[in-house]
Amino acid sequence: MSYLIVVDLGGTKIRAALAEAGGRITAARTLPTQAGRGAAAVLLTLKEALAALLEEARCPWSEVAGVGVCVAGFYNKEKDIMVCSPNLPGWDGLPLKAKLEESLKLPVAVENDASAAAYGEYCYGAGRGQENLLLLTLGTGIGGGLVLNGKLFGGSRGFAGEIGHIPMLSGGPLCRCGRHGCLEALASGTAIALKGRELYAAGTPTLLRQLKDEAAALRAEDVFAAASLGDGPARQIIDTASFYLGRALAVAANILNPGIILLGGGMAAQGDQFLAAIRRSFAAAVSPPIAEGLEIRLAELGNDAGIYGMLALLVESCFPGGAICL
Repeated sequence: MSYLIVVDLGGTKIRAALAEAGGRITAARTLPTQAGRGAAAVLLTLKEALAALLEEARCPWSEVAGVGVCVAGFYNKEKDIMVCSPNLPGWDGLPLKAKLEESLKLPVAVENDASAAAYGEYCYGAGRGQENLLLLTLGTGIGGGLVLNGKLFGGSRGFAGEIGHIPMLSGGPLCRCGRHGCLEALASGTAIALKGRELYAAGTPTLLRQLKDEAAALRAEDVFAAASLGDGPARQIIDTASFYLGRALAVAANILNPGIILLGGGMAAQGDQFLAAIRRSFAAAVSPPIAEGLEIRLAELGNDAGIYGMLALLVESCFPGGAICL
């Protein structure tokens, strides 16, 4: 029997899974990335983790047909190099596919993590039955993935879907991409936490001061918690983020005319009030004919979306006609 290995390589965690040819996952493990050690150390750790995974499953390397890796950042699929990744410092220009194939002695496919998540939701999650969908991942940053006409869409070099870097505010805050006023710099978890810390440090009367002992300890979830308790300043931060998210989705919808928009990532689970605010902002900006019948809803696969997306892509390429058994 042939097996497949899929990996979600993030700045904080590496999640790896071993699956049978039909797609059934037989073993999985998660370990810290420790990205600050550099690319060579992380890739060595990844190889060791995969070896341990195979040993646990009593599967020899010779039984593995291929490896799929999804990774955050701008990955040039035309040249198979990592252009840049804010979560993986020092990986700029890394020929990731070639490095992995040299190390693992197996064929390797690499995909952007949000794109893989979008394909996972299309095949096995909230996007089933929709030939055209947009997935927005809301967390430390903001990513996006596209499925158009039933196919994962990466554009000419694999960069399509980077909705987090739509410029939304001229002269706005600095984004990790080096530009100012991107959606990610205005509405990501990082941006929300930063605004909360600014409130705290300014001495603004807010419940945030009761949730944490110092400004530096504040996280996005603290701002959401304070807003849910009726804190006005925290509510304003969340409303501002919701406004920009809805407007950016309207821009994307007007261009792409998707059948559904899905919201994934940790921030997407912050409650109905947050989702309702995004929908209101979206409805106020999107073209009415495009809005008709277009639903914004939560993704279903959570942190497994990228894993299942890469698995689907590998099954299709390695075993044509195969299907995943969830």
